[in-house]
Amino acid sequence: MCLTLLSICFLSACGANSENSKITADLVPVTGTATFKGKPLAGASITLIPQQGESGTQMASAVTNDSGTFELITPMPNVKLEDLKGAIPGRYKVVISKFLMPDGSALPPGTTEADAMTEGAKESLPPVYSNFEKTKLAADIKKETGEGTKLDFVLN
Repeated sequence: MCLTLLSICFLSACGANSENSKITADLVPVTGTATFKGKPLAGASITLIPQQGESGTQMASAVTNDSGTFELITPMPNVKLEDLKGAIPGRYKVVISKFLMPDGSALPPGTTEADAMTEGAKESLPPVYSNFEKTKLAADIKKETGEGTKLDFVLN
């Protein structure tokens, strides 16, 4: 019985790894920039959430650097970071969020948005960009050859 259970666990793990391999093989490199009121949007979270009815897609995210540029990753357990770069082809809602501490400063390095909110951090971007229910931002990721997809978000 133990041998049977061990075999089932092994086969399940192999299935998960082959599923992860298929997903990582389908990832399209996605890079871009985000600006707010004409300036680079540094330290913002960019999240692509599959549109309703999009099967086979998965959330992808990034954090912008000081120049407002980003590179999306699709998180998966037990996969190396360099293999997670990109997004699965499909249609997505886009949420862009940037929390600031009560004094207007950026979140301290390593602080999650949830932890920062307990310390009084507030969303600094309008809900039309930062709220899942209100965002009008969208992205269509297509399987392409070559350089991948470039997304530029110009927020006013």
